[in-house]
Amino acid sequence: MDQVLKWFDDYKFVAFIRSGSAEDAEEMMKAAMAGGIRLFEISMHSPQALRMIENHSKREGILVGAASVTDGEMTQRVLNAGAKFVSSQYTDRDIISVAKHNDSFVIQGAMTPTEAVNAFQLGADMVKIYPVGAMGGVEYVKDLRMALPFVKLIADAEPTLESAFEYLKHCVAVTLREAIFDRPLVRRDNWLEMTERAKQFTQRLEAHKITK
Repeated sequence: MDQVLKWFDDYKFVAFIRSGSAEDAEEMMKAAMAGGIRLFEISMHSPQALRMIENHSKREGILVGAASVTDGEMTQRVLNAGAKFVSSQYTDRDIISVAKHNDSFVIQGAMTPTEAVNAFQLGADMVKIYPVGAMGGVEYVKDLRMALPFVKLIADAEPTLESAFEYLKHCVAVTLREAIFDRPLVRRDNWLEMTERAKQFTQRLEAHKITK
């Protein structure tokens, strides 16, 4: 599990893959990979999500997990398919229990300090703050981090290029959704623009590491 955490520490940005079309989901993933993204959450709301997890979890150079996992049974299925971590927008005791039984990394969702501590106490390796925007954005995450320095946080926000790095001052990682996969781009099959957007985040991250 320390190895999985190191991926988050190193690569910071997690591409959230969700689409009503399996073909579009594959293209979204390819576009983000071409832009240098190395962390992926494949939503279980996407068609053929298990097949995508099974195929991409075998790739070198990326880390693939399952998002929108809803219960213990689904947790077992995604882990059997090769998911390296499981994630949900809320905290569920059964999800954590099955993940831990399989020595797997688990991310659980929370909104308030009480929920975040509850997820941590139940065994979540990282706590996803969701929905960030509704709670005040960067300032809320900053306050939460100050109150709970022992909890590893991931911000599930809709960051701009600038705000993403503000979040990273207080979080281990940030989830990217519309920041890369803007719906009009998907509708127009504009995968090249998605790659360019992903590159902006990853290249800025590399520059940030050099200047630190």
